[in-house]
Amino acid sequence: MAASAWRVYSETKKYLQSGAIDLTTAAVRIGLFKASSNASTYTLSTGASVTVAASVGLKTQKKTLASITVTAGASAKVIRFDAADVVFTASTASAFSVKYAVIYVSGGKALCWCQLSTSGFSVTASNTLTIQMNASGIWELSGGTT
Repeated sequence: MAASAWRVYSETKKYLQSGAIDLTTAAVRIGLFKASSNASTYTLSTGASVTVAASVGLKTQKKTLASITVTAGASAKVIRFDAADVVFTASTASAFSVKYAVIYVSGGKALCWCQLSTSGFSVTASNTLTIQMNASGIWELSGGTT
């Protein structure tokens, strides 16, 4: 299963520019969503606007991202947002039709999404799903001139 790159919601760019989100102090979370979710709609603006959370075993599992860093990226002209890998466990029941992971500010703005697979998949009870962040970070901001 090959996951897509993380894709930043359109509103996130505006929030970052206006200072409406401070990624170094905000409680940033990640959740899993079903294939029938609207997670890939670029115009979503809040975590609550993402529909259809993953079913049964993973439904209530939303994780806080750990080891968040906002640092220089490939060069001093690039800023990188990154976090530690996340492990979800299907506790007592299987989770069906998982397709997306969404990163958002707890109780607030939707930040970005990743398509974990081309179609929904299951995580059977007592098994885990590890979301391994890209080696180059979740996203990098660059542009402009010096």
